[in-house]
Amino acid sequence: MALIVCPLCVREDDVVVLRTLPDGRKEAECTDCKFTFPYGSPTPEAKPVARRSTPRKTATTVVAPRPIAYVVPQFSKAADVEPAALERAEALKQEFLATAYEPDPLVARHWAKFRWVFSADGLDKATIYDLKLFADDPTGASTGDPTEFDKAWVLLGELEGARRVRAVSKHLLRGPGELEDRLSNLVDQGFGFSMPGWGEGLLTKTLAVADPDRFLPIVTYADKRAIVGSLYGLELPGVDLTSWTIGRLGVWSNDLLVELLGDGFVDPHHAAAFLRWAQKH
Repeated sequence: MALIVCPLCVREDDVVVLRTLPDGRKEAECTDCKFTFPYGSPTPEAKPVARRSTPRKTATTVVAPRPIAYVVPQFSKAADVEPAALERAEALKQEFLATAYEPDPLVARHWAKFRWVFSADGLDKATIYDLKLFADDPTGASTGDPTEFDKAWVLLGELEGARRVRAVSKHLLRGPGELEDRLSNLVDQGFGFSMPGWGEGLLTKTLAVADPDRFLPIVTYADKRAIVGSLYGLELPGVDLTSWTIGRLGVWSNDLLVELLGDGFVDPHHAAAFLRWAQKH
């Protein structure tokens, strides 16, 4: 078995395997820096093999993630929402929009700056300080406790940390293949230069900053799923490895919410504020 390298302190002689995770990966721990992390690739599901009257050896067929073109038609559409739920949501929207809204100038400046930081021209020119600030500053969208990222930043060193953040961001925003599957790969730490702590929240926040015309500043699929369920009455699927991967669900639930929201909002933060407000009503 190949030695496992800790993604934080890059040691390999102090890493131990703790257990096998439900998806087939291993959970490992570096006894030197006490960082726990998943290792390996998920075990794909196997297609069931029909029983034969004469026993014989059969090969196991590996099931890869289904193509997006096959899966996306099965995802919930705006047309699936019941008329009564649409009427209720529209009434809440009109009530919310009756209150005047002024964009927070601090949020506007902060997000305009980071839209440039993550642009094709800005990513390599951005300062190390700005990359670290993006992870730690909750202005416009909180991504939760930054402790894991901050620990990785210290152990790897700021130069290596910044290199990894740039590599991850470049792959997410302008890498090959479908955005949905790139996002899944990065959330699952399957990218060669993954940055510990730069998970779903920061990846989705990057998308929201880089493409505010498409992405809402709601940074987890769990939150979007809960909003769709409570406000529009649709039950979105749970995450799996073959069809409903985290990247696909994260992107498609965002697109569904944007379509359901319609017009009338000043900016994505205004729209997100409505969704959180309406969810409570």
